[in-house]
Formats: sequence, structure tokens, C-alpha cells
Amino acid sequence: MSVRPTTDQYDDVTIETIALRTRDGAGTTALLAQPTAAGPHPAIAIGAEGTGLNTYIRHLAATLAHLGFVTVVPDFYRGDAPPEPDNYDDFETLMSYIDALDFRRAVCDLLDAIDHVQGLAQVDASRVASWGYCTGGTLALFAACLRTDLAGAVVFFPSQPTFAVHDDKKPVDVIDLLWNITGPLLFLIGDQDVVLPEDRLADVRRRFEAWGVDATVRVYPGGGHAFNAHGSSMYHEPSDEQSWDDAVDFVTRVLQPGT
Repeated sequence: MSVRPTTDQYDDVTIETIALRTRDGAGTTALLAQPTAAGPHPAIAIGAEGTGLNTYIRHLAATLAHLGFVTVVPDFYRGDAPPEPDNYDDFETLMSYIDALDFRRAVCDLLDAIDHVQGLAQVDASRVASWGYCTGGTLALFAACLRTDLAGAVVFFPSQPTFAVHDDKKPVDVIDLLWNITGPLLFLIGDQDVVLPEDRLADVRRRFEAWGVDATVRVYPGGGHAFNAHGSSMYHEPSDEQSWDDAVDFVTRVLQPGT
């Protein structure tokens, strides 16, 4: 059992908010957490939940840094996030923000965060992965599809495997890009997930197999969508704890911190 993301206070971690240069020139901020030990370290670019950069995501970034990874979390809302980022149960408010999100821009922000950490002297640019939950899981999956230089990806229950409507903000479904994933992928989902129930998950599995994607799918009994949302009605402790251990084991094996 690995240390769990319950705090952002570690003696061996620095955590700060940085200015992140984005390709559209507008810029955003990002949370950057780093081990204090000398590198080079592997890095993980994190797609935050639809809540934005909340307490859990801050704990996550710091804890992964404590485990030996440089982490970066871009603010894809660019300062206009939901007003109560720790409130997972205010679905109406959350959905209004998620529905209005420019997903193309948000994906680009995560890609630009990857570029940023790859340029840090203390990061081994060949050992970088994406990681994300819900909306951030969608972004992390897009990153795995679009960046052939990633060493891996961890995707928790992506909320937008497909979009109801395609437009300038949502130009393509991520599941139609799975064929371009070149690195190992860990896909984590509960067996009660309403976004990807059994029949839709079967189609995702079929695509992985047909396109030769090195994907490991972990399905957690009793877990619904957002099973790691602490303090919410969706939280499912067994799924949360096992998936955390599975994810940490995966990035430790793939990215090899401490080497």
C-alpha cells in the first residue's frame, strides 16, 4: 500500500503556482509540485476534475511529488472555475461549467503543461505521463492520443468519451483517436459507471484490441462514476483505494522514479 493523497504538506516537496505559457498566447496558471531531491525525475501532467484545481488535486500533485514525480496541473478553466471546487454534489453548477468548457483549448493547455515540464532541468523529458479524472481523464486520454512522446497515461473514468455535438470547442471524440496511442495506458473505471456502462466499455476494449493499444483496463466492483470524489455521494472507498494503488504501481513501473 502506497502513501495516499491526504495532504499537500511534505518535507521533501516544493509546491507553487506558476505562470504557464500557452500556444494561444493568453496563458494560464498551473500547480507545480517537485521533489526537493536532485533529479532528473520523471514527470506527470495532471488533468484536474471538472471541479478545477480543488483540495484533492492539490493533495494528489504533492503526494505524487513525494513519491518522486514532478507534477504539473494546468488551470484549464483559466481563472473561471466553479466557485466551490470541493463540492462534487452541486451537479447543476458543475455541469454548467463543464458544458461551457472549450475542450480543444483545455487539451492544448495540458499539452503545453507537458512541454513545460519536459523543459525543466530536473525532469527527464523521455519519462513523462498524463493522468486525469473525469473531465481531466478525458484530457489525459486526449494527450495520450496526440503525444507520441509520452511514456504512459493513467485515465480514471473519462467523462467525455464522446461529445453530443461537435463544434469548434469539441471537434472530435477521443475514442476515435485511440488508434494513435503509442505508450502503455492504464484505464480505471467502476462497474457501475453510468458514462461507460458495460456495453460502451466493451466498445472501448474492442478499439484497444483492434488498434493494438497497450491498454490495461481495471474495473472496480461497486464503483460508479467519480468513485474517488471524497466527501461526495459518489465516493466508493474500495474502488478509490485499490485504484490508487494500481495507478501508483503503474507509473512507478513505467516511469521509474529514483533512477
